[in-house]
Amino acid sequence: MFKSSKKLAASLISGVALTALFSAQSFATIGEFSDDFEAMTVSDMSTDLAVAGWRIGANISDGVGTYPGGFKFFYGLFDAPNGGPGFSGVATGDATNGGVGVNYLNIYSDYNCCGLDGATPEGHGNGTDVVNALVLKEFFITSDDIGKIVTFTFDAKRPDVVDDGFGGDDSAAVGNGCSGICTANAFVKTLDPGAGFATTNVIVEDTTAISQTVWTTYTITIDLSDPLLDGQRLQVGFESFSGNFDNTGVYYDNISLTAVSTAANVPFPAFAIAAFAAMLGLVGINAFRKRV
Repeated sequence: MFKSSKKLAASLISGVALTALFSAQSFATIGEFSDDFEAMTVSDMSTDLAVAGWRIGANISDGVGTYPGGFKFFYGLFDAPNGGPGFSGVATGDATNGGVGVNYLNIYSDYNCCGLDGATPEGHGNGTDVVNALVLKEFFITSDDIGKIVTFTFDAKRPDVVDDGFGGDDSAAVGNGCSGICTANAFVKTLDPGAGFATTNVIVEDTTAISQTVWTTYTITIDLSDPLLDGQRLQVGFESFSGNFDNTGVYYDNISLTAVSTAANVPFPAFAIAAFAAMLGLVGINAFRKRV
């Protein structure tokens, strides 16, 4: 009987350890990540950004009426390029935040859009369309993600001023010398595939007029507590709106995503621990009596 009492105590202890293990762990399909771009090659058309999970796409509107006008078409999602005439590239040259590292992510419009040499050019090719260029990471939201708080953090600045020799700025910074409206944002959004990928949540941080000299850290947070988000997509990233080859450059660095359950790491109640200890004491007393 003493031996079986030891087994009972061991079984109870194992059960508590297993409960504590599961309460401390988090099971999610939203992949946490961090990128500082130091291990990536500077804009040489490598696949570094694509391998890291960055993707691109664009919405094209006609620029007529309320900005950006009537929707024309979407293309994407494709692997993000590292350099070239469209979307994204790892860059260096401006000072980084706090002088840590030398590389950062350069985000800009797709200046190769669309049919520039065709009979009926669109996008930047016709001077009237608006190109909403997107550089993002996308995740599937499952039931394991419901109840999580997702936090998107990044450093940002616009490119340094480049003296044009006449006291003006010759840089590619968004808002610099634009002939029309040109804007940039960071965003977190959810989309519903069951409703034609309609946007169900969107939170943006406007980076159109941020400093060209000082890096600033920004945070965007979204609560995934709504059970209707199960099966939807989560996108985090950066975008610009522009036409007619206007400037859209913004630098981003030290980008991270975390997804923390509001129910994670719930402590085992003190009263339960006390009750369990008392129960173990009774087991020991009974075992001692039986043995005697």
